[in-house]
Amino acid sequence: MARHPEVSEKEIIQAGQELESAGKMANPGAIRAHLGYRGGLLRIKEIWESFQRRKSESLHDKQVFDIDFEALPEDYAQNAGQLITRVTTALEQMTIEAYMHSQQLFEKRIKALEKSHAAQMDTLRQAEIDADRSITNLEDELELAQSEAKSLAEQNAKLLIENAELKGRLSAFESK
Repeated sequence: MARHPEVSEKEIIQAGQELESAGKMANPGAIRAHLGYRGGLLRIKEIWESFQRRKSESLHDKQVFDIDFEALPEDYAQNAGQLITRVTTALEQMTIEAYMHSQQLFEKRIKALEKSHAAQMDTLRQAEIDADRSITNLEDELELAQSEAKSLAEQNAKLLIENAELKGRLSAFESK
């Protein structure tokens, strides 16, 4: 048969809350010390962490009452039920509107990016066309320069031959 816990969950949570309200760090060791070193450290840790999780999951600090929603008088329950339905509907509508707004912004940004990308692509295509034209012009100029160089080389060769002939004649003439 298991023994009863030395301190209750309520006492552990209350001690942790008292430490927090005093501006101190509420950890399992501090809670145990606040309880007069009663209770198991692992159990205190488990209960306090569970309480912290539940507290962080709720939208607001809950007040503990001895009555629950179903025990309210019918008028209150009905009015609260209608209010809950309206709030739920309003939250759903706000969520849909937020989604649609973000979808529109997304599509607007995508269109702007597509337009910017298309403009960059047009610029790159034009640059490529200009580069092709420049390459073609340079190749034509190179071909022209090479043919001119060949022509000049042939002319130079002819002139060298003529010069050699003239030197030969001149030296033959001088030796006579």
